[in-house]
Amino acid sequence: MNEKEHIHDWQEKVRSSFGDEARLYQYMFETLDNFYYRYIETGLSKDLKTTELSPGIWGAISFENDMVQALKVQSHETKAVVMELAKSVPKSQNPQIRYSIKANVRELTAEHGYVIFETEVQGLQSVKKEVIFKYGELAQFRKELALKLEAACEIFL
Repeated sequence: MNEKEHIHDWQEKVRSSFGDEARLYQYMFETLDNFYYRYIETGLSKDLKTTELSPGIWGAISFENDMVQALKVQSHETKAVVMELAKSVPKSQNPQIRYSIKANVRELTAEHGYVIFETEVQGLQSVKKEVIFKYGELAQFRKELALKLEAACEIFL
């Protein structure tokens, strides 16, 4: 088998795995679910699964009331949001940080797609990050989806 045939066979294999819209959504949801576990699952919010938050926007929202845990973040912007809440709201009033990961799906097909990943940490103020993910073929979708999500989740590090 020559290299061109090998590439064609590989493309057909990818297309059969992710060729219809339902499979693309399933793959994206499974990837999102893994990111919730890694980045926004807390003592209050466990076993997060992707849900439709509004038309075309999929994701999950979680809450953290352990300010010591929330302050473990390294991002200076995010840490400032947590510090402000921790200083301003007494523990007796149960301060909570709100985390979210969202996928705003503009287009998701085998041929091309356009998704905006939005992440947010919210206390009294908020810090947000938005990463645009455009792809022109299935191989690019599969290869870059997690990388784009990882970039959006930097605010949780």
